[in-house]
Amino acid sequence: MSPRIAVCAVLALGVLIACPPASRAAAAGNLLVNPDFETALSGHAWMPAGWDTSWSHLPTVFFGRDTSGAHGGRYAVSVANVSTLMPIWHNWSQTVLVASEAWGKDAVFSIWTRSNGVQGRGYVLLQAYRDTVGKMSRIWGVSRDTAMIRIGVRATSDPYVYLGMKREYFSDNETGWVRREVRVYVPPSTNILIVRGGLFGVGQVFFDDASLALEPARPAAELPVGVNLLRDPGFEGSGDEWEYSMPPYDDMRCDRDTSVAHDGKASVRFTGGTVGMVMTRAGVAQVIGNRNIGGKRVRLTGWIKTDSLRSSASIKLYATTAAGDSDVAAPSLISNTAPWTKLSLEMDVPTDSYQLWAWLLYNAPAVGKVWFDDASLEVLGPAKVQRPKPPHPVGRRLGR
Repeated sequence: MSPRIAVCAVLALGVLIACPPASRAAAAGNLLVNPDFETALSGHAWMPAGWDTSWSHLPTVFFGRDTSGAHGGRYAVSVANVSTLMPIWHNWSQTVLVASEAWGKDAVFSIWTRSNGVQGRGYVLLQAYRDTVGKMSRIWGVSRDTAMIRIGVRATSDPYVYLGMKREYFSDNETGWVRREVRVYVPPSTNILIVRGGLFGVGQVFFDDASLALEPARPAAELPVGVNLLRDPGFEGSGDEWEYSMPPYDDMRCDRDTSVAHDGKASVRFTGGTVGMVMTRAGVAQVIGNRNIGGKRVRLTGWIKTDSLRSSASIKLYATTAAGDSDVAAPSLISNTAPWTKLSLEMDVPTDSYQLWAWLLYNAPAVGKVWFDDASLEVLGPAKVQRPKPPHPVGRRLGR
């Protein structure tokens, strides 16, 4: 595997850089270019055409395209990492432009993965955006910054909206080739789909034979009343059901803690990351990607414990609509040293919501420790009278 970090066509920290067109088209029905990684980028020794990599400037992460045990054909790609000093989701990605023919359908991303010495989590991810700047940067073949200048928008008013996502984590240390698949409903106005295969932690994950296809949308499942919609709500499992949100600050950690728990045998603990450029959200989350969540009244509860926390922890709900995020205020804030405290939050989900995010979170960087445990998200019944509310600016979601 080449030890060089791929630098062509990077999607890093929300910045799109134009990529030269690939020399090999995707198979019929597959929206991806060079889905089997067999075609090299013209003029590059090993980079596969059509694909991008995350770019962290860290010397501890390596991307490669090689012949060591490909799933099909001659080549597979891999990402390897040997340090967790800074939490970063290292990944391969491809961005696909779509139009109205995709709206109202399901996008289905599948790819074969193989884990080698993983201590952390590999993942596959599919995201849907309305991102006019990103779309035009691709069409014009220029950087995102240049496209923004041409369109006449500023970074603080970037009109991109995050409309849907589905991620599958896998934490097995060693595996043979395993097919992974994630599915996302494509809301109207979506113009960009992004697929990713990556690694959070140390070890190596191989990827091969990817596919992105549009299918008739499956009917949204009915949501039961009074049933916890969250998976592994007490963190008793591997943690793969949860999103871990951590800014890339030195020594920031999220660990399953079997010595401290509100109930059961485990909780999840955040520590470190005491120095950072900006204050931002950190914590754990799950997304309910079900269009039937719109028009429901829901309740989120969670238990939080803190030790010398020089910040504030709480719970939040965010509903994704075509206009952006909608939310309600946190019920209360917990800081300093506090015993296990139960927080509860109710929200009327806007009728035009495509998904709902449930968060247990705090502000980082911060000195101290915070634990989360025993979360619950329940549908209480129909929403009460909807009150129009301007959505929050978007652009703060898990884009790794």
